[in-house]
Amino acid sequence: MKKEIDLDNARKRLLSIILEHGFERGVFRLTSGKLGAYYIDCRKVSLHPEGASLIGTLLLNELEDFEVDAIGGLTLGADPVVTSVAIASFQETNNPINAFIVRKEAKQHGKNQGIEGPDLKDNAKVAIVDDVITTGGSALQAVERVESVGGQVQCILS
Repeated sequence: MKKEIDLDNARKRLLSIILEHGFERGVFRLTSGKLGAYYIDCRKVSLHPEGASLIGTLLLNELEDFEVDAIGGLTLGADPVVTSVAIASFQETNNPINAFIVRKEAKQHGKNQGIEGPDLKDNAKVAIVDDVITTGGSALQAVERVESVGGQVQCILS
């Protein structure tokens, strides 16, 4: 049973937090190499207490049309986002969603893992998230890694 949330007010409040804490004007080089006239630092929003809570709730709402066992993405941008969604799923539903993190490179020690969190074998259904999508490269890298261990990507969220 999902807790009733005023999604319109949640979106408006998240936009307010983005503008207050994460938005800057200037000249910035983007991941693509192109120049941009503004920059949104999503980590300042996803690591803000209220911002993280709102992100978790809003993305969980976006996942309603998908059957997913876990949510993850490429470290570092996805880390606080997937954690927020996992916490919101535990607090707001009867169907908690696990979080996982895709390393940029597999560890060279221990179990040599490239993905941290739950085991994604046996066709685990997953959502991929990225805090910002400029070219889509990070999300696609996460998709490739998840599929290489047997996970089935259901959607990509940003």
